[in-house]
This record gives sequence, C-alpha cells and structure tokens, in this order.
Amino acid sequence: MATNDNPAGFWSYTHRDDVIEEGRIRRLATKIANEFEAITAEELGVFLDKKDIKWGEEWRNRIDGALTSSTFFMPVITPRFFKSDECRREVLTFSGHAKSLGMEDLLLPILYIDVPRLREGDSSDEVMSLISKRQYEDWTALRLEDENSPTYRQAVHRLAGRLVEILERVSEVEPLEILSQGDLDLDEEPGMLELMAEAESALPRWASVMTDFGQVISEIGELTRNSSSEMEKSDARGGGFAGRLRLTHELAESLAGPVSRLSVLGMQYSAELVTIDPAVLGIIRQVESEGGVSGPHASDFFATIRNLSRSGRENSEPLQEFMDSVGSVSGLSKSMRPLTRKIRGAVQQIMDGQAVLDEWERRLDEIESPESQQAATAPKEASEGVPEHRGGVRELEG
Repeated sequence: MATNDNPAGFWSYTHRDDVIEEGRIRRLATKIANEFEAITAEELGVFLDKKDIKWGEEWRNRIDGALTSSTFFMPVITPRFFKSDECRREVLTFSGHAKSLGMEDLLLPILYIDVPRLREGDSSDEVMSLISKRQYEDWTALRLEDENSPTYRQAVHRLAGRLVEILERVSEVEPLEILSQGDLDLDEEPGMLELMAEAESALPRWASVMTDFGQVISEIGELTRNSSSEMEKSDARGGGFAGRLRLTHELAESLAGPVSRLSVLGMQYSAELVTIDPAVLGIIRQVESEGGVSGPHASDFFATIRNLSRSGRENSEPLQEFMDSVGSVSGLSKSMRPLTRKIRGAVQQIMDGQAVLDEWERRLDEIESPESQQAATAPKEASEGVPEHRGGVRELEG
C-alpha cells in the first residue's frame, strides 16, 4: 500500500491563469512529473484540481501526517494568484506545517508571470513575503518558449532535478521535536510550557489588534458617510462634479491617517500569527501523538484558540461588507485609489490570519474526535498510511 513516503506534488494556481495559458500550466506539471520519473524511476503523484474531493483528502492526509519529507507544494505565482483567497490559504497552511517540521524547502514556488511587488520584497502582504523568502523558480521568460524547444525541455529537466535534490536533502532532516515526551502538566517540561506561554502572550495582542482594527474601520466608515452626506448637500446646491471632486479630495486627506493605522494593524496581526503558527501546529501534533488534549495547560490553551477562531469568523461578514462599501468609493477619484488599495490589503491580512486560525481549529477537531481517540489507543497497524495513490500524474478535471 502506498504511504505518505510516495512523492507527490500539489499544484496551486488559478483556473483562469491556466485558461489564459491554454492549459500550459497543467501540461507543465505533467512534463515535470514525467521527467522526475525518468530521472528516478519513481512516480511523482501530482494533484492539480482542488475541486476534486480526492485532492482535498490527500492534502489533509499529508498535512496531518507530518508531510514525511515527500510532499511538494508548488504555487504558480502570477498577479492573479495573490487575489485568490483559496491560493493564499493554501500557502499559509502548507508553510506553517512545513516550517514546524523544519522542511521549508518543500514549498517551491514557480514565478510564472512577473509580480513587481514580489521582487521588491513587499512586506505589507504576508503571503507575498513568504513567497519572496523562498528560492522560487523563475519561469517568466520560459513560459514564452515553445514547449517542445530545447530551452523549455532543459528547464523542465532542471526543475525535476531540483525536486530530486530537495527530496534527498529533506530526507536527512530530523523532524523538529516541539515538546518532550511525558505528562503535559509536569513542571519539568519547560519546552512545552515556554512555547505555550509565548503563544498565550500573543493571543491577547491579536485580540487587541482586532479591537483596534474594528475601531479604525468604524472611523473610516463614519468619515465616508459624512462625506456622502456633504456630497448630497453639494448636489442640492448645484455644486456639480466640481463640488464632488473637492469633497472627494477632502475625504482622501481625512482618511490618510486612519488608513495608515489600519495598514499597520493588518501587518502586525498577520505577521505575528504566521510567526507563531509553526509552534502551535507543533504543539497540536505532539498532543495528538500523546493521545489527545488533556491537562489544564493544554485544554485552556486550546480553548483560547477556539474562541479566537470563532470570534474571527463572526467578524468575517462585517469585514466583507466593509470591503464592498470601500469598492463603491474607489472610483470617485484617483486620489482615493491608493487608499482603497491599502484598505483592501489590511482587510486581506485579517482574512488570511483567519485561515491560520481555522487550520488550528480543524486539527483540534480531529484529535478530539471519538475516532481519533479510539485510534490513539488501538494497536498500530503494520501498514499505516494514506489511501493508495500510484500512477504518476493525477489529471483531475474540474
């Protein structure tokens, strides 16, 4: 039976990008898998269609199974990629798990269409910052080559060879032990307690940021409503477009300060969350290996995580409504466009952070489920693993 040790690659890209490229992205995945097999005589399972249930099942199996140094995540980077909430969530989820295991090389981005902000190291977008720190493959010129040209084929060969090198290097990495074995509540377990203390100190900061974030949003909303009211009065006086333009410029000036604060809060929230993500995932994984959540330290800590995650979900709808309202004023004047971009970026950071919190809660749900508890106490099977998947590229249409 196949296990997590069978090499596999999960490709993350937007469907529209592949349509524009007339299927070249999917064909690139196939060519790399075939070249990998030619080099190693070993099949590389490739998962392409996120809409297929098998993609999701295998993704969870490998993420929850500690990756075992044989699972690549290959995001195909384009300007549209960073506008996809699903693609962004996948980067954050995989990155946290890989970092918690000391296997960050398994995240291998392909820069397919140039994104200037990525090259500039834009730190205002946490997902973009994560990608920029990786040694990504630059495919911006190669995508314009004929797929059968020697230049293109040599590039496919080099990329497949890089996958082989990464597998060999990562296979020698010892998974990080976040916690020591033993009773979770013993004082002689400083590693676990110190790690929980670090995360616990961050949780109130995140909650405080969310409170401040809401207050700034309210301030922006109030300023926008007042401006709309003034525009109605200007129209009634016959102020025309000149009056609207003057009021729009005044609105832009009044929003500059609140929007800057909003941007800082968004970066602070997501940066702290992404930093602590590998540690929390490590704690959850260790607790799972020891049979589930038990003891006041673990149960209180995880209860706090659940509360924060649920609170974030409750705020997601108002945030989306706020984003929609921002979009309605973005076209009033060019002076508003930089501000609306900053607002969207800040809200996106909060939404990205929710994806991290949701992943923590999902893992907690799994280790606290009756099936998980039963499995933890049952005798280990000799052939544990994930459902069998062989046969090279899995062409999953969607």
